[in-house]
Amino acid sequence: MKFIIDREPELDTSRIPKKLIRYPSPDPSSASQTRHIAMFEYTSPVDEPTHLYLNGKPYSYPATETPRAGTSEVWYVINLTQDNHPLHIHLGLFKVLDQTEIKDLGEFKDCMLKINDAERCHLSRHARGKKVDVRAHENGWKNVYKMMPGYMTKILVRFAYIHSNSSYVFDATAEPGYVYHCHILDHEDNVMMRPLKFIN
Repeated sequence: MKFIIDREPELDTSRIPKKLIRYPSPDPSSASQTRHIAMFEYTSPVDEPTHLYLNGKPYSYPATETPRAGTSEVWYVINLTQDNHPLHIHLGLFKVLDQTEIKDLGEFKDCMLKINDAERCHLSRHARGKKVDVRAHENGWKNVYKMMPGYMTKILVRFAYIHSNSSYVFDATAEPGYVYHCHILDHEDNVMMRPLKFIN
């Protein structure tokens, strides 16, 4: 990026407003869809990490997350790895509602690696551990949030403008579409990313 500095002084008439935008409180009952998003790490026979997937699928597979523009969804993000993963959802702002430790994580992870179905692997029976409060500085609408290892993080995702509750002024359904991914560069380069396809 190139900056050109003007030699003549310029009068700045801008002012900080007395009142900033007040974002609405999250309303999980407004969600039109509930999804489970599982974070997987795969290793070699000598236990070296080889790649990371979201919901057990590579990026090249067709989109399975197809939100409707202008709606809200509840996502249960299940981190089955040993790392914090800052999840970033393109075109989505979200509020963290709950962070719950997964009990008997090894048993739940083994089941997920076999059938990749949180409900059939009895997530509700395992997500009963300690709760972790969201820190004060993180307790707002976000577009990136660190998903704790061994925890299920419940988020309310809004696929619309938060301040006006209106849908996007552009066509969110247009190709090539959008993505959600781990925001650690090495991880997204190792396929911890999935397509996000908006529908009308």
